Amino acid sequence: MSTITKDLIVCGVKAENAEDAIKTIGAYLINGGYVKDTYLPAVLERETEYPTGLQLKTIGVAMPHTAGIHVNIPAVCVAKLSDPVEFRHMGDPDTKVQAQLIFMMAIKDPDAQLDTHQKVMRVFTNEEAVEELSAASDKDKLYEAAMKYMG
Repeated sequence: MSTITKDLIVCGVKAENAEDAIKTIGAYLINGGYVKDTYLPAVLERETEYPTGLQLKTIGVAMPHTAGIHVNIPAVCVAKLSDPVEFRHMGDPDTKVQAQLIFMMAIKDPDAQLDTHQKVMRVFTNEEAVEELSAASDKDKLYEAAMKYMG
């Protein structure tokens, strides 16, 4: 899995909806050179076909991503929204999830995609990890929690 870097930890993101959240968070990946210009349109297209929202016990999350051809450098952008936005549930697209934590993945190697997904899912099933990420009130605390559980 890609290394967690502080430039890809974002707290207090304001977004109107899932598309706005993806564009806002994806800009960090684009500006850092992690992904190509084709990344955002590909993520948005994939999200309509294969939603990535997931309702955890205490918080909604989403993990938007796309194919490796749109990635320059593997990375995960961890973002906490100021207010949740609606994503469709990955297992049931008719179910809505109010996602507040977004794990936007830029995975270059298809073989690494499963490993990255599993690592993120292990975080989601760890109540202590979810609680720390949810409680993070600023970029430093979110970075510390992300490093502790994903770094």
